[in-house]
Formats: sequence, C-alpha cells, structure tokens
Amino acid sequence: MKQTRTILLTLASLAIFFLSANGCKTPPKEEVKPKQETIIEEVVESPEVIEFIKAKEGFLNENLFQVAISSVLTESEARKSEANAIAEQKALNLLKTYSPPNLSEKGRKELREISKEGKLVDKNISQSGRYFFLYQIQKKDLKRLVTTQLE
Repeated sequence: MKQTRTILLTLASLAIFFLSANGCKTPPKEEVKPKQETIIEEVVESPEVIEFIKAKEGFLNENLFQVAISSVLTESEARKSEANAIAEQKALNLLKTYSPPNLSEKGRKELREISKEGKLVDKNISQSGRYFFLYQIQKKDLKRLVTTQLE
C-alpha cells in the first residue's frame, strides 16, 4: 500500500512538474525589425502624358493598329528617327502575338512589311526630357489579314 502511494505521489509530482514547466514557457521572441521609412516621390504628370501612357496598344479596330513609344533624344530629327525604328520593331513584336503561331517565311516577311507601313504620330508631348509618340498602321481589314490570312 505504501509502495502504491509512493508511485502515485511520484506520478502526481511528475505530472505537476511537466504541466507547470509547459505552462511557463515563454513565447519565442520575435525579431524586431527596424521600421523602414518609405519615401514616395510624387510625379505630377500632365493630362496629355497620362493619355499617352494609357493609350491602347494593338488593334483599335479592324483597320487600325497602334503602339506607343517614347524617346529621350533632344534633337528633333534624331528623336523621330529613333522613335520610328523602335515603333517598327515594337509593332512587329506585338503583331506576332496576333498572328498564327507557325508562320511560313513568306508570312513572317509580310508581317515585317506590315510593321513598316505605319506612320509616326507626333502630338508634341514631352515631360522630363521624354518625348512621346504613337505609331499607327492603317490598312483595310488589317486585323483579319494578320490573324487569319497570313501563311
């Protein structure tokens, strides 16, 4: 009987010890990170620049395709020349996304030619040394031609 009492007392002591040790655990310390201050520099853009930035690229309708580009060159003719070269390449890349995936060499050549048929629209918009342009390709049934009629 005494032995049973000793075993029960020992078990009760161990249970109390484990329960109290478990309850006294301190929560793990969270790393305190220094607060970083975020500085947001607000750039106020003119309505014309906002209109340009939000300009739709791709097919505006069945006959008109458009991309938006900008240049930082200061000399007018160099700026237009650079914008035109960038626009042709950008138009070609975007037109490829609309064309069938497995174009023949003839189809790729025709797509390159289409991308060079555009005209640079200079709305004389600039801000912070950037000059903005639109490049538009206008051709009857252009969307159908690019999406379904190229080989």
